[in-house]
Amino acid sequence: PSMSICPVLSNSQLGPGCLLCSMMDFYPVQLQLRWFQGQQELSRHMVATNLVRNRDWTHQLPVLLETTPGAG
Repeated sequence: PSMSICPVLSNSQLGPGCLLCSMMDFYPVQLQLRWFQGQQELSRHMVATNLVRNRDWTHQLPVLLETTPGAG
């Protein structure tokens, strides 16, 4: 399995941006992806997409987190 996290910028200068976490090539399908800031889970700001099945029986799961960019 592999994972990548990358920023996705908003079209608006004032609006939030997004972080995209892509989980790739994992099997079995039981996977839980959660975003945290410190000890606080950020589930209200998460947008999960549909699970993608690969031809080799592995899966992919892209998940977006809406966030306001800031230092640190």
